[in-house]
Amino acid sequence: MGNPIRRVVYYCPKCDRTISKERVDDVSRELKDRFDMDRLSRQRCPVCDTEYIDLDKVPEGGRKHVGKGKQACSP
Repeated sequence: MGNPIRRVVYYCPKCDRTISKERVDDVSRELKDRFDMDRLSRQRCPVCDTEYIDLDKVPEGGRKHVGKGKQACSP
């Protein structure tokens, strides 16, 4: 079984991907330098431009929007 979802992440519902809040500034800076892209700093997915969901703000049991692979051990 996988690990439960860490709540200190942003989640893209379209791509079913997450990024830890600790990495946002570093990754955002790298994307800006390489591709002149600032989506991540606006809390948007750099891949598909969908607005990220802040999992800290999702109530307990409200994770049904998270893809099946990410739900494996979630309550």
